[in-house]
Amino acid sequence: MKDFDDLLKQYEGIQKASSLSEKIALLDQNPKVKSFIGKSKLFRTFLSGLTLECEFAFKQLALIGQAERLFEGVDDSHFPIESLRDLLSKLLSIDQFYKEIGGIIGYQIKVLSLIGEKKEENLGAVYHAPVFHEIGEENEGVRSAVASGIESLSQMAEMYPLGGAADRLHLVDEKTGIELPAAKLPFGGRTLLERLILDLQARESLYYKLYGKRLITPIAMMTSFEKNNHVHVLEICREKKWFGRGEENFRFFTQPLVPAVQSDGNWCVLGPLKPLLKPGGHGALWKLARDAGIFSWFREKGRNKVLVRQINNPLAGLDFGLLALTGLGIKENRVFGFASCPRALGAAEGVNVLVERKKGERSELVLTNVEYCDFAKNGIEDKPLKMGEPYSRFSSNTNILFGDLKAIEDAVKVCPFPGLLLNLKKGSFRQISGEAKEAVLGRLESTMQNIADVFIEEKSPEAPKKTDRTFVTYNQRHKTISTAKRAYIPGGSLQETPENCFYDLLFASRELLQTRCAFALPSKRSLQEYLEKGPEVLFLYHPALGPLYSVIEQKLQKGRIEMGSELLLDIAEANIKHLRLMGSLQIQATHPMGDFDTDGILRYSDQAGSCVLENVTIQNRGVNWSSSAPFWKMNLARDETMRVILKGRSRFTARNVCFSGNLKFVVEEGMEMRVEEKEGQLLIEELPLK
Repeated sequence: MKDFDDLLKQYEGIQKASSLSEKIALLDQNPKVKSFIGKSKLFRTFLSGLTLECEFAFKQLALIGQAERLFEGVDDSHFPIESLRDLLSKLLSIDQFYKEIGGIIGYQIKVLSLIGEKKEENLGAVYHAPVFHEIGEENEGVRSAVASGIESLSQMAEMYPLGGAADRLHLVDEKTGIELPAAKLPFGGRTLLERLILDLQARESLYYKLYGKRLITPIAMMTSFEKNNHVHVLEICREKKWFGRGEENFRFFTQPLVPAVQSDGNWCVLGPLKPLLKPGGHGALWKLARDAGIFSWFREKGRNKVLVRQINNPLAGLDFGLLALTGLGIKENRVFGFASCPRALGAAEGVNVLVERKKGERSELVLTNVEYCDFAKNGIEDKPLKMGEPYSRFSSNTNILFGDLKAIEDAVKVCPFPGLLLNLKKGSFRQISGEAKEAVLGRLESTMQNIADVFIEEKSPEAPKKTDRTFVTYNQRHKTISTAKRAYIPGGSLQETPENCFYDLLFASRELLQTRCAFALPSKRSLQEYLEKGPEVLFLYHPALGPLYSVIEQKLQKGRIEMGSELLLDIAEANIKHLRLMGSLQIQATHPMGDFDTDGILRYSDQAGSCVLENVTIQNRGVNWSSSAPFWKMNLARDETMRVILKGRSRFTARNVCFSGNLKFVVEEGMEMRVEEKEGQLLIEELPLK
């Protein structure tokens, strides 16, 4: 404790110093710094050639007691100059990023403070369940919010925090064995990043159909250097030719890596001059975006609101959830909003709460998030909404956020590092020597949703306990969140695995087919049955087929799908009625949402592939599920399938036909292929498309 008090005293003195030279002079008087610098003549020579910023960063390392650990094995006879420069670069980045709380010293003090924190018995705060905007069932209010969400797309920008470590996914390149970031996870036949972009394009396509205007929403992505994340994300964008949106409509900014610490606060060291560094949480999003000029760029693009989505939740774009969230935010002139849903008791998920604190005769209210690892500290008991129910009285915070850009930019000035926490848990790492080690590790993390802590509202005691500037929607869970965060180990938990996430996605698709499109389906398989035998029905579709269920149900009407069948609709325009499927059907449009101009920019239009199937039966051997696991990768072994490929603007039409066996139809640009059946024979006619 004495060491901490001494460090805190040094920190306070340095913070009061008016110049960098004064700060360094104070460091030079410290015995730890003197001792460390005095050990090496070469090191003193090296320091004399550095800028003041670099010298300050290095000497802070000695003050907080981590220099001896990092320089173990380094002396004048073994002085790795390049490794030293690399360490210096990393220290400088950490010091600059945390400058608002005192740089490297501030980081360490906050870490030690959080380690020493005990459960707070009397915070003077009362935690209420928020007043929700219920959007689980479609009604007039929800439809109005969705309409506002579509109409207001021209005001929206999007931000994707992609810089997380994703250590638990254990995703590796199958050829090289190199670890990959979550953005490259091949989920449902597409990377998670591609799915985010397609969800956005589906909303833009819907806007075009309603208003006849083309939008390109600007996108900002926060990457990191963890697992070469930044390079991989750029690689995906380039391979996909910027998704037909133009490179100029993307901005990237990198999240700094911060020191991982052990349970005693000491930094974890991989080897001489090599600290273990990890991303410092998605709360870095706001400060980095401000510093990188992202907010100004959004304004130049005419955008004043933002939607934030995380990479590992591919279900968030289903139906109208995102449009209702943004529509409510804009319609009611709110500055910040959360998308929420039921949360299972004991789940490792943060919760949305309304915090009330007394301030004289009035109350302060703030709608915010509390992470699950901070429940005990805040005195929150994870109790059910109703006795005997499996769901918590507090809803799940899903990290799907709406924000007013001006309000957020102002909030960053007050709180550059929202929701700082230290979540220590058992982890493993590999040292430079190759030796694998296990330890209780953590790092100072910031949470992006806790920027809401700034939006405090004062209320009289008799006023309703709800906020007027912030809000939270409450939707069905299976249409809001299921995450792919960690690899599945046979016999282990399935929570947060791609297996469970894909099962949830297929359940949502099943519900759409059965309840909205009036399809007869086989009995639902349990998660365990799904893992052993495959899905009872696999139905995936391009988001632009809707994305609203109310639109999709106009395109798919009545039918029957037999056990183990597969229906893939990678198209936006379809008229499918009375389909009977026993096997596999794949329909793919090369241009599902429109054509591309000479610069490769997607132009939403009717110049797209379309399909008409009326009273059609398809029968083939379909997917060999025993040879197709894991199903979420969609590397399916098909014994037989019927595949329709629509090039450019083209159409495939079949009425009153029975298709059998392994079939492939390719419809060329500008053509319609009509298939009829007479006396058991297929008659194919190709005509110019009218």
